[in-house]
Amino acid sequence: MRRFIKNQRNKGFYWLLLLPSILFLIGFLVIPFVLLADLSFRDVDAYMNTQDTYSFAQYAEVFSSSTNLKTVGITLIVAFITAILTLTLAYPAAYLLVYAKRSFVRTLLYIILITPLLTSMVVLSFAWIVILAQNGLINQILVSLNVIDEPLSMLWNMQTVIVAYIQVLLPFAVLPIATSLSDIDPSLTKASMSLGESRIRTFFRVILPLTIPGFIAGFIIVFSLAAGSYITPLLLGGRLLPLLPLNIYQQVIQMSNLPLAAALSFTLLAGVGIVVSFFVWMLNRWEARMNG
Repeated sequence: MRRFIKNQRNKGFYWLLLLPSILFLIGFLVIPFVLLADLSFRDVDAYMNTQDTYSFAQYAEVFSSSTNLKTVGITLIVAFITAILTLTLAYPAAYLLVYAKRSFVRTLLYIILITPLLTSMVVLSFAWIVILAQNGLINQILVSLNVIDEPLSMLWNMQTVIVAYIQVLLPFAVLPIATSLSDIDPSLTKASMSLGESRIRTFFRVILPLTIPGFIAGFIIVFSLAAGSYITPLLLGGRLLPLLPLNIYQQVIQMSNLPLAAALSFTLLAGVGIVVSFFVWMLNRWEARMNG
């Protein structure tokens, strides 16, 4: 009986420790989420004033407009491409980060990796403008070397936005992969090589399968952040790029159509949620397969 009472007290103490975090999430996540959902079903008048009546008009406008549907598709495709390219670059970096023999190399790589996380995304985006503008660093170098006669236009396009996405989001892909690599028992690779497998075959048959969870986790993080980012595409690509976050920004700032912006936000959330759920399902299937 005493043990039962003690366990109940311990559970109560643990819940008490969680209470501030729970209240914070309720106040700054759940309640705004509910208010946004409520706003997405509101009607607007001819002057874009939010009315007290409810309907599905905003969602009907989202899914009946070919422009909106195209924007949703392009947003998800760009996020997918960004995630794949970022992971392609992140895997070698994570491998070197974990298996570098010298400690100062690992320390240097950690510093390089963490630095973008300590810098504002606005600052990083403006840095790309300084580098890629017509009077920027790259064009000045190319003109001075007589490689080109006129400065190249490297801003205001989707390719530049994807490159900037990769630079900003690379740490979010490296860290999960590095964690998976760190969890691999070194004896597994030694056993594989002692049985006659080469380093390359050991990597593809032992190391790579064991890092799939980190790979998928990195994909989910990068994909979600890329799909919802608007600062980088706004500064480097301009407000006319067919990306859903920019469309939402325009509806709020320029059109003042808050219900439609809320409906577009939930559409983006649903699209990202479907893709993330699929990869979570793949992750669960993979882990179940690896565990027998």
